[in-house]
Amino acid sequence: MTTVYDVPADLLIRKVAEALKSRQEIKPPAWAAFAKTGVHKELPPEDPDWWYVRSAAVLRRVYVDGPLGVQRMRSFYGGKKDRGSRPNVFRRGSGSVLRRSLQQLEACKFVVHDKTGRRISPDGQSFMDAMALDTLKNPPAPVPKKVQPHKAEPKKAEIGKAEKKAPHKKGEPKKSEKPEAPKADAKKHEPKDAKKSEKKE
Repeated sequence: MTTVYDVPADLLIRKVAEALKSRQEIKPPAWAAFAKTGVHKELPPEDPDWWYVRSAAVLRRVYVDGPLGVQRMRSFYGGKKDRGSRPNVFRRGSGSVLRRSLQQLEACKFVVHDKTGRRISPDGQSFMDAMALDTLKNPPAPVPKKVQPHKAEPKKAEIGKAEKKAPHKKGEPKKSEKPEAPKADAKKHEPKDAKKSEKKE
């Protein structure tokens, strides 16, 4: 018999998320469009259907690790918070998102809440096993990767096309060559003894 343990988690979660969209009990709240999933996140999720994906992941987590509570679930969906120049610190995920997801799954009768915590119900177990079998037979299509637009490199300006080089004349220094310094007079560098001898004569 095929169970949740026989299927990759990412494929199963996507399959269950598609099935949860048809459930009237599973609906994203009004604040789901702009809420973050934890203090360690900088922005809200970009996927518009992220609530169904998170509910499917929560249902699978209850199946595998139940019974458990909200505080333990928060550690599963936490992450490192960027604090700038200070070292990163682990922070738990949003408890409101997980609590509301579990309450909606309880309304679907997939999760049971008792003294021990939340655990999978018989209906939830049969639903997840059926989804696991369906995932093996008909796996979901791969998620298309985001292709970043290629930025064209700026073309280098072609030198010499607009302006024609002037012919070089003899005697003029080339642009690349530095003009020679004027030579000093030879008389200035003559020794003093030579000047005295000229006066005596």
